[in-house]
Amino acid sequence: MVHINQVEFENFKSFGGSVKIPLEEGFTVVTGPNGSGKSNILDGILFCLGLANSRGMRAERLPDLINNSKVKEGKSSEANVSVRFNIKDWSPREDIPPLELEEEEISINQGQKEWVVSRKLRLMPGGSYASTYTSDGQQCTLQQIQRILRDISVDPEGSNVVMQGDVTRIVSMNNKDRRTLIDELAGVALFDTRIEQTNAKLNDVFERQERCEILENELQSSKNRLEKECEKAKQYKELKAQLCQIQELEKVLIYDRQVKHVESIKQKAIEYDTNKILFNKQKESITKEISVLEDALKIMVAELKEKGEDKLIKVNSDIGSINSSLRELDRISSLNKEAGIKLQEQRDEIAISKKNIELEKKQQENFDDTYLNKLHLEIKDLSSKHKLSRKKLSEAAGESGEFSKQSITLNNQLESIKSIIEPLEVNKRKIKEQTTQNTVQKDEITSQIKLLSLEKQKLLDNDQIKLDKSNVKNQNLDSNSFEIDNLKKEIDLLNQTKLRLNNEQLRLEKDLSRFESRKEALNETRGSYALRIILEAGLEGIHGYVAQLGDVSEKHRYALEIAAGNRLGQIVVDNDNIASKAIEILQKKKAGRLTFLPLNRIKSQKKNYAISRFENNREPGFIDKAINLIQFDEVYSDVFKYVFGDTLVFSDLKSARLSKQKIRLVTLSGELLEVSGAITGGSKLNKDLAYRFGINNDIENSNPIKERLLVIQEALQQANNDLLIKTNKLSKLISNRNQIIEDYASFTKEIEFNKNSLKVITQRIEDCNSRVNKLNSSNNLLEKELDRIQNKLKPHQDKFDELQIILKDNYEKNQKSSLVNFNNDFNTLDKKLELLIQERDKLMNKKNQFALDQERIKNSLQLISLQEKNLHASVKDLANAHSEWIEKRDKFKKELVILDDQKKSLEKDFGLLRRKRDELNSSISNKRQEHNNFLLKLEYLERDMNSLKEEIRSETIKLENYKKDLPSPLPDFGEYKDRSLDSLQSDISKINAKLESLEPVNMLALDELEELTERLNALQEKLEILSNERSELLLRIETVSTMRQEAFMQAFVEVDKHFREIFANLSDGDGFLQLENPNSPLEGGLTLVAHPKGKNVRRLASMSGGEKSLTALSFLFALQKYKPSPFYVLDEVDSFLDGINVERLSKLITNQSSNAQFIVVSHRRPMISASERTIGVAQARGANTQVVGLPNAA
Repeated sequence: MVHINQVEFENFKSFGGSVKIPLEEGFTVVTGPNGSGKSNILDGILFCLGLANSRGMRAERLPDLINNSKVKEGKSSEANVSVRFNIKDWSPREDIPPLELEEEEISINQGQKEWVVSRKLRLMPGGSYASTYTSDGQQCTLQQIQRILRDISVDPEGSNVVMQGDVTRIVSMNNKDRRTLIDELAGVALFDTRIEQTNAKLNDVFERQERCEILENELQSSKNRLEKECEKAKQYKELKAQLCQIQELEKVLIYDRQVKHVESIKQKAIEYDTNKILFNKQKESITKEISVLEDALKIMVAELKEKGEDKLIKVNSDIGSINSSLRELDRISSLNKEAGIKLQEQRDEIAISKKNIELEKKQQENFDDTYLNKLHLEIKDLSSKHKLSRKKLSEAAGESGEFSKQSITLNNQLESIKSIIEPLEVNKRKIKEQTTQNTVQKDEITSQIKLLSLEKQKLLDNDQIKLDKSNVKNQNLDSNSFEIDNLKKEIDLLNQTKLRLNNEQLRLEKDLSRFESRKEALNETRGSYALRIILEAGLEGIHGYVAQLGDVSEKHRYALEIAAGNRLGQIVVDNDNIASKAIEILQKKKAGRLTFLPLNRIKSQKKNYAISRFENNREPGFIDKAINLIQFDEVYSDVFKYVFGDTLVFSDLKSARLSKQKIRLVTLSGELLEVSGAITGGSKLNKDLAYRFGINNDIENSNPIKERLLVIQEALQQANNDLLIKTNKLSKLISNRNQIIEDYASFTKEIEFNKNSLKVITQRIEDCNSRVNKLNSSNNLLEKELDRIQNKLKPHQDKFDELQIILKDNYEKNQKSSLVNFNNDFNTLDKKLELLIQERDKLMNKKNQFALDQERIKNSLQLISLQEKNLHASVKDLANAHSEWIEKRDKFKKELVILDDQKKSLEKDFGLLRRKRDELNSSISNKRQEHNNFLLKLEYLERDMNSLKEEIRSETIKLENYKKDLPSPLPDFGEYKDRSLDSLQSDISKINAKLESLEPVNMLALDELEELTERLNALQEKLEILSNERSELLLRIETVSTMRQEAFMQAFVEVDKHFREIFANLSDGDGFLQLENPNSPLEGGLTLVAHPKGKNVRRLASMSGGEKSLTALSFLFALQKYKPSPFYVLDEVDSFLDGINVERLSKLITNQSSNAQFIVVSHRRPMISASERTIGVAQARGANTQVVGLPNAA
């Protein structure tokens, strides 16, 4: 374990020169006489490591740590301390991530065996000094040293070093300071820092919110102003638009008037020609008839439309759509039929194939070996006859001379070669048959392998897809679980925060309720209740309490309130009539009594000229008249003169007593000197005052409670919102996780099933490959054997053919020889035997083929079975599709029948109307033809109107000029449709007058208002964001407060547990830690409660010196056990203990020394005896410390 293995001193305190002290693991005691310097060893360790307890090194300033013999005036001197750590067993903590260090940053590395820390103190000749640290010889800072100490589990602020006086300090510190020791262990300061940082952000948000609200008020004010200007601008704009509209209409009416004038001239010209008049009248008559007919046609068309022609069009459209859908269904039906035909063909093909194979199988089963056996017998019999014939031929050959001898020789040779060839041919034939059979089997097996390989690849692909999905699901599950765990922690923390805030809210509401009850009770005694009854009765003319009608400075408040007394609680009213009515109400309601000050009755006193002279000749300590120190409305002047009279205010009692004035005096500290000589005074208690200036007469200010309640309510609202969001998110995540788990399990099962299938398929493929390999090997051997037989057979075959040719030639030469008959018989037998052998070979081939066919039929039947299975599935799918098709077809047909009925009904209704419409169209066409004829006649009449052209031309010019001024496009008259030109011109004059009255007008107000509204909306959005941010920050503060309290309570519970165990070991008694405020532990203190064996339960303050030390030591050891350190340093912590308790303490240290290094300064024998090693310290010459080793059990 990590421990200190050496401390080296050089001119440090009582160590003159260089002194090295080796240390080891376990329990080491440093002992020696008082004043020998044994504690200086511990001081040196503290000094070198810069630990928090180095403040207790018994030196007023650092230069005092240098050995006195080395400090000489006018010369520099220095002291140096080095501490060597053994760190070979050290490894970085896994719960703390490694720091990203700068290049020049110091550190220790895993695997490093030692770490040396040194500190040098140098005193300069002028009295200044400097202190430097080094780590393994490299200069560094104290912060860098402390960082490494934390890495090796040494807390620079911890309790692993207990110096002289620390035990007494624990005893003497107050409860809150004692609690801060656990605060340090729990890291409360870190939480406080986070709360302070969040509060700083919250204050910044408050400031930004206030600035935004100020700006919002300014913008709102500007908006209100602009809205008024906008109303004026809108009115001006509307009048201007109206003026433009009427002026355009005026131009149209002027033009129309000129048109009418021109028409009148033309009409005058037409009147001269009666024929033209007649034609015009007839033309107009026809035009009107056309118009009437067109109007009737419009009415007819509208009637057709109203009665549902659009509906008929829609019905026709729907019928067309359904017919299109039916055609699509017919196409689908056709496709389904084709598919059904194909499936039927497949079924027929499969049935035929199955029937053929079964027939073939049946035929194969009828194969019989009887005929083959019969052939074997015939061949055997014929072979015997063949040998007998050869024998007779040989016997006859002896009588045939040279030819017979030669024939016999040739026959013998042929027979000999034949006997060699026949077995070889048989073997050759068998090999070919076996090779053919092997090839067929290999092809079939290869086909099976291909099918199995495809199925295997399909399973592998499916497995890979499932595996990928499974991995994704697994990753999602891990991520989901991580999110759920974090979310549960956040929800738990929110619930804890809510619980804490609810408890605090309940407590504050109870406090506020008690406060309100006390305030109400006190108000009733003061008359507030009576005043409320009067106000509720609706009585007017009530001004309020005197205290509420004036303002005073804080400096003079107390003196003036004392001088006024209960008169501050009297009620000011307009007149005595109102006072009388108020008294009647109080009597009727039995609401108590009040004193009223009617403004019409209260009169000021006569001026006191003595006071005027006094004001001119001020006495020491005089401040002013009481009434001059109050600010009030002039109407209440007589009231305050009545309340204070001529009362004078002095700075203190001494000055007031020295005053020669025989009037009422009051001091700033509240002493009251009456004219009668009575003096009232004493301690200053604001709560004794019934009424106070400018204050709502509350017994205490409840605003902090109300403000805190508002903060709690806002934080609770935000917590509830966050909790709802997080709970919903958690539900979704849990639902997702369950779904993921189900999917993952499903994928796993499918993958496992596929694996089993893969094993079976793989095994089958391996078996097939093994069979193929065997067949290949067999074929290779057979081919080699066939080559060998053919090579062996070829020379014999060639020889046989040669001998047959020779024998044939001899036979032809000796046809008439006596051996011919025998020879013929022999040849006949030979041929017959050869035919029988060939037939037997054919039957043997057939038998071998039968075996091959049996295997092929078996495989074919399996394939047909699989095809039938697939066919059944396809037929089922087609049947389902056909059922769906029938449902759709029936649905469409029903809809089509309904629509056809609607169409027939609509067509029946529209038939008559359509015929009438057609008749009107025909009439209009005829009338238009007549109209055109009259126009043709009028063209001839125009020749007679030349006399009026000049007049018409001049008026037309005017008309054209008016036309140029016409607006484009022509405006719609709308509401001005029936107005005359004179009326419109009158309106134009009125509008111009209104426009002049509105000027000047800010026409930019509309744009400014739009821009301002956008700014205001943006600002309101920003305010909403700030409000949300404020709520989040408030909740964050409360959440961190909850975490802080939880961290403290966790540390407290652990330390209390350790304290109970350690105190029980040290004293055989019971002890525990007690919080002063369990509900808010960080607001109260910590008490050590002990029950030594045989004594009553006591608190720390009531214990004896030894009990206090034992209890304080138990507390210190409990703190150390909560946050263990690799080494502990204790300086005479046993000095106040008796022998038995020292033995217990030494036993406790011995037990704990197996896990940490203990260096204890003590001169108590039980402590020395219990140690593993002892270091003796004595005072040598020159008052320097000498280190001497002592026996273990000294």
